[in-house]
Amino acid sequence: MLPKPWEMIDGAFYPYITIPIESKITTVVGANESGKSHLLSAIEKAITGKGIERSDFCRYSPFFTVKQNELKYPDFGMEWSNFSDLEKLNLQKILDIPENVIFDSLFLFRQNISDLTVYLPEKGDYRLYKINGKKHEDLQNLLPEILKIESEIALPSSVPIKILVEIDQEKVFDNRKFELLDRAQRNEIVDSLDDFSGDLDLVTRVRSFQGEDIERVDSKAIRPLKSIIKALDKFDSYYEDKAKQFQLAHKLICKIALVDSNALLDLAQAINDDRQGYANGIVEKINRQLAIHLNFPNYWVQDRNFCLKVMARDYDLVFTITDRTGTEYSFNERSQGLRYFLSYYIQYRSHEPHFSKSEILLMDEPDTYLSSQAQQDLLKIFDLFAEPQYGSHLKHPIQVVYVTHSPFLIDKNHAERIRVLQKGNEDEGTRIVKDAARNHYEPLRSSVGPYVGETTFIGNCNLMVEGISDQIIIAGATAYLREKNIPNLETLDLNKITIVPSGSASHIPYLVYLARGRDIEQPAVIVLLDSDKSGKEARRQLLGKGGQHRRPLLKEAFVLQLGDLKEELSFIPDSLIDEIEIEDIIPLPICVQATKLYLQEFLQKDATEISFLTEEVVLEEISNKTMLDALEAGLQKSYASLEINKVGFARNVIRVVNEWGRKQELPPQQNDAIQLFEKNFRVLFKKLNVMQRRAQQKLTDEKLSQKIERLKKSFNARHPISARREDGVILLDEIEAILETNIEIDSDKAIEATKNAIQNLRRDYKLEVDMNKAIDDYIGFQMGLERIKYAGLLASQEKEDSNILLEEVSELTQVNETAVDGEVSNGDSQTSNETTHTTDSDAKGDMKRRPNQRK
Repeated sequence: MLPKPWEMIDGAFYPYITIPIESKITTVVGANESGKSHLLSAIEKAITGKGIERSDFCRYSPFFTVKQNELKYPDFGMEWSNFSDLEKLNLQKILDIPENVIFDSLFLFRQNISDLTVYLPEKGDYRLYKINGKKHEDLQNLLPEILKIESEIALPSSVPIKILVEIDQEKVFDNRKFELLDRAQRNEIVDSLDDFSGDLDLVTRVRSFQGEDIERVDSKAIRPLKSIIKALDKFDSYYEDKAKQFQLAHKLICKIALVDSNALLDLAQAINDDRQGYANGIVEKINRQLAIHLNFPNYWVQDRNFCLKVMARDYDLVFTITDRTGTEYSFNERSQGLRYFLSYYIQYRSHEPHFSKSEILLMDEPDTYLSSQAQQDLLKIFDLFAEPQYGSHLKHPIQVVYVTHSPFLIDKNHAERIRVLQKGNEDEGTRIVKDAARNHYEPLRSSVGPYVGETTFIGNCNLMVEGISDQIIIAGATAYLREKNIPNLETLDLNKITIVPSGSASHIPYLVYLARGRDIEQPAVIVLLDSDKSGKEARRQLLGKGGQHRRPLLKEAFVLQLGDLKEELSFIPDSLIDEIEIEDIIPLPICVQATKLYLQEFLQKDATEISFLTEEVVLEEISNKTMLDALEAGLQKSYASLEINKVGFARNVIRVVNEWGRKQELPPQQNDAIQLFEKNFRVLFKKLNVMQRRAQQKLTDEKLSQKIERLKKSFNARHPISARREDGVILLDEIEAILETNIEIDSDKAIEATKNAIQNLRRDYKLEVDMNKAIDDYIGFQMGLERIKYAGLLASQEKEDSNILLEEVSELTQVNETAVDGEVSNGDSQTSNETTHTTDSDAKGDMKRRPNQRK
């Protein structure tokens, strides 16, 4: 291959390291020191020309030198395409490109920092255009703007109100510096003032601060005065350190929530004037604005009930969080991951696009502070940049390039976006691994650890399949259909579903048991089986009473055999329809071509050697056979011992589908095959989608313990000190009423254990005797309610786990007792100690207790 003109320097060949960048999103992965972050830096420097240093040279480069008169700066090259009509017109003017020259791309090189050179592809060669004078500036102005999300900046837990106003109105008010300090600095000043108030004699002398007493007063007062001055002096460094966080808070409150900064001034004044009602009213309106405009739960799927609020405290706005439990937390009480993800989201929502230029978003390792699920959520924000939704504040797409070490930040729906970098030996430098996506992610093993998407039980939903070939076909078909913009309901989202190959159908029941059989929190699992003998046996075991507590491992709605869809799928008429495998729903022309490619690739067969394999040959053998058996029978007419490896066959099926699907024109037979492939897999994926949604919905339904907790809280709020036995009967009746509604969600054993605990509580506290009387030992009754809440959990746990949970419940009820009974202080119980024993009857759900007796 002939070298390009820009690869020849002083007559020697110096090829560039070329890394293709996707038009929407590019994911760069690689081992440490493979050049990932350097790539982001190279993109920025190539576009802007800023920050280029001689240290950017690789150390083994022949141009990295210290010789006099030979010092150089590194060169950067970029290929640009997808020009708008206006951009093409401007390029023609700047470069003096003749009107008859048609171009769709160009190569731009930055040499010696500021020298720009353009090459235009022309008739198989490249024409050189030198850029001089004002044209240099004009061309620079056409290049995109660099956008960065600050990955190291999190939303602060609080921000001084007056600082928000100053940022918004871009002017400094005559504020007291004390108001702008953080709480720790204010407390330091107040503590110093306490030194004065604690010495009444000193205060008296300060009041008569004159004459010969001056020296005596100074020596006594110098320490607290120094402390006050020191705290005030810290403000400048404190503000500098927090400035970016304050800017982020301002974007949230004033740009996203659209809160007028004058309203914040009113809030500060109301707090200063002790008009608490007015201040509370302003805070309530701010929170309403946040709820309306932030729309954060749509992108934070870990908790759809998430709510971000503010409260006014002293001179600050304090950010708080309410989660699915209904509990309110300060930022300091939650993980850093939430704060940083919220920061990234705010930066997206508040971004103001450039009025005339395109933009490129660069982000280096955004996974640092985020959990695996939060990283999956971040992929949605990247998509919002690259493909703005209707009504978005972004009017044009923003190209995204990001670097990651994490498998959870790799979009498995778009394998074509992945770029794998490797560090070569000696002077090879950084290299890009070609066809990383087509090779089923193998090169990622050394870059991010295990195979992407093959870690069992980490997904939101796990699709159990029989073997790796099923996984390859399903993942490949999904990617193909998504590329064709097939509706989401007829494809799979590989970021939300983990395809788990089990090795064989016989292994699936045990893997399902491992995933769901022993824990309280059970992941969503659905199963896809062939309709052959082993598939039917696996189905029988899954739906039989072979699971824990003699219950089915899965409900029938979560197990699918391909034969269940035989009325909707299309097959070869004479094939073995009663024993359908996934290969049988792949049209025959695709199967024949995939088999030929497999034989050429793996067995090194020449095309002429296998030309005898045709559709007609396979059709002669298809009667009462599966597709793979018919293909092997056709091959064995010429090669007696030749067998087809299912994994190799599956890989080449996807290869054929992608090659044929991307062609503009196909022979009718191939076109029909592609259409039939799409139809069959859309039918299959539509059914799997329904199963996935039902499995995940079951996880999000409210658990029995949650419903009991809600009733218990309401009861305690209405009856904080005591209650009549009649009130207790009504409460327990309400709890019993919700038991049957949770049969689909909670286990029979959990419901039975809860019923037993309710009956024990009725009996122990004689609730149905003299119901107008107050409940004796009301604190003990409340502790009993706590045990009802956990009865189902205890029954579902294995024995050793139950003992641990019993201890936790015991501790919790003691804390509750301290909170409820005003006579108990410092956690010292005034009731007799109670020891809870786990007996055989407890294991069957009969939770017995002795009532506490008041002393």
